[in-house]
Amino acid sequence: MSVSNRRIAVVGAHGVGKNTIAIKLLEREKMGKRGVNVTYMPETVRSTMFMNHEILAKEIGGNVDSCAWLYHRHWSQMLEHEYSADVFIVKRLPLDYVVFNECAYFMKMCDSTLPFQYLELAVEQAKQFDEVYFVRHNPEHKLIEDHIRKGPAASEELQPLWDSNYKRIIDEYEIPVIEGTAGELLEKI
Repeated sequence: MSVSNRRIAVVGAHGVGKNTIAIKLLEREKMGKRGVNVTYMPETVRSTMFMNHEILAKEIGGNVDSCAWLYHRHWSQMLEHEYSADVFIVKRLPLDYVVFNECAYFMKMCDSTLPFQYLELAVEQAKQFDEVYFVRHNPEHKLIEDHIRKGPAASEELQPLWDSNYKRIIDEYEIPVIEGTAGELLEKI
């Protein structure tokens, strides 16, 4: 299999182990391969000007416009990086922001949902990836501390809701994924 322009994504709720999986994938793609350019892109919110916890809580995801901004920003950042690498690994896809918006709307954190076209485009993009790792939450693990949010990485309500919304979209639109908890996925990589 040629490594030319391979695209790999790691998706899932906050605090489920996406970073751990991404690091393992980076190791796998770099190990013993000379001259292969492997690029990793973190999620958009980690590379924006909104790094203050108070601003994050109020501005990122707090309404449909900020969800749309994240969706477009992440997509544009991906386009900046993905074709310049032999292997492109990205944490989150624009589809994650659609799922987050649905969860935020359900939890009454957001006043409306993104237009249907956002979902359609994000699904088509996800299907174009060579590998998509869907990291499900593990209810047996405690919520981890997020150094940027200065608190838990997620809520006990959000993680299972995120999983069920993502799984519904995966099944309905037949998106090929490799899924499991972080521990299960580490054994598969």
